[in-house]
Amino acid sequence: MPAKVFRELGEHLTRALITGDFDLYRQVMSLPVRIEPRHGKPYVMETAADLKQDFELYHEMVKLHGITDIYREVLESEELENGRVAVTCLVHMLRAAGRAIDPFRAVFHMRETPDGWRFLRIQSSLGHINWTLGQGGIEDGSFI
Repeated sequence: MPAKVFRELGEHLTRALITGDFDLYRQVMSLPVRIEPRHGKPYVMETAADLKQDFELYHEMVKLHGITDIYREVLESEELENGRVAVTCLVHMLRAAGRAIDPFRAVFHMRETPDGWRFLRIQSSLGHINWTLGQGGIEDGSFI
């Protein structure tokens, strides 16, 4: 069940990021949301205003680099304490029919809330997180 739930949440997340739909983005996140770049400094979004600022940066980078789809290939799912689930996936960011960036691993932590399943922690590559914050780019299939 968690893999199916994750795929549905991931599809909503992708649609929100591609189309610029903040309301949909907000529906898949559980505040506070912790973002953890591997080998980088984590940060936490505490408020809807924090979430909106992060979303707008990510959406702008998606538009700038012509990302047309994001596919998250589930590699494993682990049930944690307090009803939380961690899903490890390989993220494929696509531009038209090809890769915009080489696939990279990410771990999405989610939990069930009264409003349904939501993401509460995301672990990803430092290059990916920097890119989403407008602090990097894409060159030759790699984050820079």
